[in-house]
Amino acid sequence: MGTIEQRRHPRVNVDFFADWGWGPQCEYYDRITSLSVSGCFLNTKRELTAGQEIYLKWTEEITGAISLKGAVRYQLRVMEGAPPTGAGLEFVSV
Repeated sequence: MGTIEQRRHPRVNVDFFADWGWGPQCEYYDRITSLSVSGCFLNTKRELTAGQEIYLKWTEEITGAISLKGAVRYQLRVMEGAPPTGAGLEFVSV
């Protein structure tokens, strides 16, 4: 990414765990580290591919359970060939 912010909505740094997976049963558990109206960053070492859709679930004290679908927009790696450090997700069908 360049130096100009290209996101449609401002994001906030957060630190909470969410269940996620390729189906509604959400078989994995990883950390979300940033959140906006349109998406989030999922800190995971699992391989994801741009365009894949995944399910996300977490519980928030005020609103209760939140279930969303997200599309992978990019996978972040520290360097080429290294394991992934996470993925940027855009919420879909919200």
